[in-house]
Amino acid sequence: MTHRQRVIATITGEQPDRVPADYYGTPEATKKYLQQLQLKDEFELIQYLDTDVIRAVSGPGKIKFSREKEFMKNVSSVSEVRRLSKEIPSVDDLMDNSPIVAAREKHSDYAIMTYGPGSIFLGANSAFGYETCLMHHILRPDLIRELIKCSIDWAIEVIDKLHRDAGDAVDIISLEDDFGTQTSLYISYEMFLEFYKPAFSEIIRHIKNYGYFVQFHSCGAVSQLIPDFIEMGVDILDPVQVSAKGMDIETLAKRFKGKICFHGGIDTQKLLPYGTPEQVRREVEKIIKIFEGRKIFIAPSQNFLPDIPVENLIAMFTAPRTISCDEKPD
Repeated sequence: MTHRQRVIATITGEQPDRVPADYYGTPEATKKYLQQLQLKDEFELIQYLDTDVIRAVSGPGKIKFSREKEFMKNVSSVSEVRRLSKEIPSVDDLMDNSPIVAAREKHSDYAIMTYGPGSIFLGANSAFGYETCLMHHILRPDLIRELIKCSIDWAIEVIDKLHRDAGDAVDIISLEDDFGTQTSLYISYEMFLEFYKPAFSEIIRHIKNYGYFVQFHSCGAVSQLIPDFIEMGVDILDPVQVSAKGMDIETLAKRFKGKICFHGGIDTQKLLPYGTPEQVRREVEKIIKIFEGRKIFIAPSQNFLPDIPVENLIAMFTAPRTISCDEKPD
């Protein structure tokens, strides 16, 4: 299988020739590994580690635009939320998708992942301010609903432009919104169902109409939301923050194996920075065995950070990624 075929087989629940793997690290971590391994760029690192995914992102358009944080903090009317949300340049002026097309042309054998139209919940936090935003969910839900509606409109414009410009150059669109802390959800489960599940369901339907797979990124303790992610049409959950409450890999496998693809699970808080290479290899082997080699990516539970030794990075990606015949499902 090519890297791309392996990733697609994994997402769709087929048995790949081996479990796919994915490297993603902070710029500081990547710079450290490049220096230590005497490699020139991130693609050489991906080749060295033999991973399967290339991240390609849009470039800036001809107009630069930014907003100050909490620019809606003192807004009190729905009409003002809509006015401020719509007073932005066109998506064609703000984004250039040619880097994504170039990535496909250069890396035809790899799965191409790009990022979606931005966060909705975290975007609302940024617009209103964290405390004000949380209070608005209770005291001014009309303002939250209007901002979410405008966010959906923007998301659809971004997705339409991506397909118009890049077509099938993209395999996976990653939606990014953090609903979990280390121990619980940021907001109540009922608020997620009321405000955010319908919004993301609409966006995901639009993405899937174009044939793209959907990854949903949410850090923290989000096990309560996984059945909803599945109903929403999410193909991949990223990351699997195994140190968070309710996110241990064995429990997730028992409840959701075969229903959604898990991206991550190799702990970046304790195991990778402080464990031994042998411990890292054993964890990789354990995860592959638990999931019987299906619907799982070997990836970190968060971005690689500079405190993770290069020896453990190498151990993680050189551990066997196949499952022996006697361990395969019937």
